[in-house]
Amino acid sequence: MSAQPKLMRIELPGVGPVQVRALDPETDAVTLHDWLSRDYARFWGMQGKTLEEVRDKYRGLLAEGREEMAIALDERSGRPLFIFMAYDPRHDLLQRFYTVKPGDRGFHVLMGPPGQDPVPALTFHAFRTIARWIFRDPTVSRLVGEPDIRNRKVLARLVQTGFEFGSVVHLPHKTALMIYMSRERHQALQDGMPPPNGPVPLSDRAVKLHMLAGRIGRKLGIYERNW
Repeated sequence: MSAQPKLMRIELPGVGPVQVRALDPETDAVTLHDWLSRDYARFWGMQGKTLEEVRDKYRGLLAEGREEMAIALDERSGRPLFIFMAYDPRHDLLQRFYTVKPGDRGFHVLMGPPGQDPVPALTFHAFRTIARWIFRDPTVSRLVGEPDIRNRKVLARLVQTGFEFGSVVHLPHKTALMIYMSRERHQALQDGMPPPNGPVPLSDRAVKLHMLAGRIGRKLGIYERNW
């Protein structure tokens, strides 16, 4: 990955100034452990892990040097808002399941719990912030992701943020929906509050069928794209 500044400051509606800095497993593990232990973070598959297991996991990821990890904080209160990771799909399991293009950059995001004063549309603003952070690298031309197809709240926010949907992929650890956003599309989007919710591409019935196909495929050791 290109060498880039490790801090970005941005104004978020309803929040104010937000700072993005590099994630530090030594100081941020307590926050990570708390968030990953909650029910809403079950799609991450780390519930029941100890604090040291979480710290060791993120120490190891950083030591590999394949992921850039950052945390966004409310500048005035210091409250952590969300954590995200950016990675090169060419060096990730995901490259087996879609056609990687030059300039692709994958990402994952973990939102913090709402707290006593929830911020309106924070997930929408988080995705917009992440896109700005990753596209600051001029070598990146497209964002890609693979959210769990059951996570309909996140899928709805991705529609609002301007992501386009691809095919369903059955990964060894989950059934997901590919998402994409080009640099050009990102630059054409307007800042401000989110537009109305767009349609989530999969019906409840389709989700159930894909989940069943994924379970059968994993049991048989079969993984295919575009099921």
